[in-house]
Amino acid sequence: MTRVVARGWATVDLDRAEEELRALVVVGGPFEEATRSELLGARCRRARVADPGASDGEPSWLVVLEPDTEGRLAAFLARHDEGWAATWTVGEEDASQARPGPLGPETLSAGRPASGPFRLLVAAATIEP
Repeated sequence: MTRVVARGWATVDLDRAEEELRALVVVGGPFEEATRSELLGARCRRARVADPGASDGEPSWLVVLEPDTEGRLAAFLARHDEGWAATWTVGEEDASQARPGPLGPETLSAGRPASGPFRLLVAAATIEP
């Protein structure tokens, strides 16, 4: 079974989206700046959220994404508007293709639509607390 470690919300305004999504955040857990996603072309903020579907009971991450280039995320927003745009799962990544991201080095999962939503792979050992 694939372990989902984060979900990403695409927006054109990080501050507004952060306020709108604050109810999902684990109490006392603010949003924090995170490494930008090179693959999506986005600035990122992340926060811990309760994940009732997690078998280990651990919280997962909510990543708010705002395009900072005319890349994948900007194209997603043009086609689909704001909303859930990405999922990060633990998987075998091709280290030669990995790029910096909000949870550590990430790669795009093969076989997904180029216009999104996107599935990104991170190695379990690279997920930053």
